[in-house]
Amino acid sequence: MIRTPVGDKYILDGMLVSGAGLGGEKSGHVIVLEHTTSGDGIVTALEVLRVMTRAGRPLADLAAGIPLLPQQQRAVKARHKDQWEGDPAIQRAIRDAETRLGSGGRVLVRPSGTEPALRVMVEGPDAALVTELADAIAGLAGERLN
Repeated sequence: MIRTPVGDKYILDGMLVSGAGLGGEKSGHVIVLEHTTSGDGIVTALEVLRVMTRAGRPLADLAAGIPLLPQQQRAVKARHKDQWEGDPAIQRAIRDAETRLGSGGRVLVRPSGTEPALRVMVEGPDAALVTELADAIAGLAGERLN
């Protein structure tokens, strides 16, 4: 598995560099390079049906081994959404959150590509901690970027 920035363009670039045939993101965008270079719901559905048929198992069985962790997302309205990377307080809050989550969690902060907002996502095994950290980063970003 490789991680790329969010968006079909970056996923496709990562796939081409790594030689991967399948790429996607949690939003549901899935790229099956054998058939297309962008996310396509019909292609994805047909591929899932193909895997189920070949395995002879229902989707619930096939997906049972995928670990799901609590996740919180925030969209922070921000007049200066592109300044978050240069803000020391926001960077410190992100680093602190990553430290508190440890290797079992992750923090993703990025500017929205469609609106004047900063996207904050926090994921980890402890739901209360995930909520606390997402709220803290989002609150700080809202104060500092407006």
